[in-house]
Amino acid sequence: MSTSRWLRAFALAVSAAAPLLAASSPAHAWHPPVHRSDAGVDLYLWSARDLGASTAVVPFLQFEPTPDLFINLKFPLALSLNGPGDLEDPRDGQSRAGLGNPTFTLYYADIDGKLTWYAGGRAGLPLGLVDDYDWRWATAYASAAMAYYDLHLWASDALPIGGLGGIEYRFGRSFVLRAGGDLTFFVPLQDRGRRGFIDDSDDLDVVFQAKVEPEFQSRAGFGGGVALQTVWVPSSIYDDQGQVSLLPYFVYDSQKTFFMRAGLLLALDEPLGPAFDRRRVTSLYLQFGGHID
Repeated sequence: MSTSRWLRAFALAVSAAAPLLAASSPAHAWHPPVHRSDAGVDLYLWSARDLGASTAVVPFLQFEPTPDLFINLKFPLALSLNGPGDLEDPRDGQSRAGLGNPTFTLYYADIDGKLTWYAGGRAGLPLGLVDDYDWRWATAYASAAMAYYDLHLWASDALPIGGLGGIEYRFGRSFVLRAGGDLTFFVPLQDRGRRGFIDDSDDLDVVFQAKVEPEFQSRAGFGGGVALQTVWVPSSIYDDQGQVSLLPYFVYDSQKTFFMRAGLLLALDEPLGPAFDRRRVTSLYLQFGGHID
C-alpha cells in the first residue's frame, strides 16, 4: 500500500469514527495515561515498495495493584505481508510473522496538583532468541515500522532490562505537556550476527530514547497532539547512531470506557527517513482501548 493510500485510510478512519464519538456523553476531566488502568492495542502499519507491508501489533494491559503502583504488560506481534523472497524461496509475495519480546514494566506514579511524575523499571522475555529467518524478518521490519522506538520489544539475541521515568504537566484546562525517557541495557545472550539497529558484538549494548509530547484536550473528549521521539544507540553498527521521528495524532477519550488515537509516524532522518521517500518510513498509527478501573 502506497503512502497516499495510507493517508486516505487515515482520513477515512477519522471520518468514520467522528459521528459515533460526537454522540458520546460529556467526558470527565482528562486523567494522565500513566496513572490509570487500561487495556488496548497499538498498531503501526508501514508499506514500502519491494519490502511489502509490515505491521507491529502491540496489545497492552496496565493496572494498579496498589495505590500509585502500576504494572504494564505488552505482548508484541509482528506481521509482514507480500515481502521479498529469500534463499529458500526466492519468489516475491512472502508472508511472515514473529513474536516480539513480551515486556513487564513496574513503576510508581504520583499526581501532585498539575504535575504527574513516574519512575520505574522494565524487563523483557527474550523471544528474539528464536533462530528463524521469517520470524526475524517480521520483527525487524515491525521495529522499523515503529521508527525504532521501544526497540526493546523487538531486539534479538539479548535480554532487555532498564529504567524509565517522566512527567506530565497540565497548563490550564486544555493543554498538557508530557516528557519522558528511558535507558535500556541489552544483555547479550548469544551472537548470531547483526541484531538490526543494535551492534553485533558480544558487549553490553545501551539504548537511550526520549519523547516530548504537547497535547490539546477538550471537555468533549476530543484532542490532538504531536510526539517528537528520538532513539540513540551508541553501539550501533551504522555511522548514524540515532533515529528521530514525529507522530502527529488525533485523540478521543470518553474518560469512562473507550479511548482511541490515530496518527502518522514520520521518520525524520536517516537511517529510516526522511518520511515519504521511497522505502522510507511513514506509518499509520492506530490505538484502541478501554478503561478498566
